[in-house]
Amino acid sequence: MFASIDNLIEEVVSHCLERRPEALDKIFDNLHSSEYQHITLELLEKISISLQNDTESLAWFCGYMASEINCSEDNHQQNYPITELAKILVLSGMEPFIDFTPYPGSRIVIVNTVKFEALPQSVKAVVQKAFDLLERNDLQIEQMNNALLQEFVISKE
Repeated sequence: MFASIDNLIEEVVSHCLERRPEALDKIFDNLHSSEYQHITLELLEKISISLQNDTESLAWFCGYMASEINCSEDNHQQNYPITELAKILVLSGMEPFIDFTPYPGSRIVIVNTVKFEALPQSVKAVVQKAFDLLERNDLQIEQMNNALLQEFVISKE
């Protein structure tokens, strides 16, 4: 399907820029039948890095990964809380898949709580007003991260 991981990233980035969720679905759905046995957080981080100069596309990708955007028709809707939250976090200096991770079911897991707590109070206030924040201890965070990683790993059948 793809000659290299770089080609895969380039293709995903292209579909993000064009806002084509169905094309991303085909890529991610077909990875298990290709030479790529795993989607890892490292791959998602590389996609994020490729999109870092386009906050809108990066936030859109986060919304897609959180299952908030599922089809092209969704691109015409205005209210996407997870996509907007991702945009706020990115503009505040947090990095997707490093400091926070979009999670299926329209959720975001803030992994770097120290960096989140260091955000300006105005940003934290917007986040706290718009979203339910649930605090977890280190063990719970580790378990969530492991479960999240499993969500992104696709094994060859």
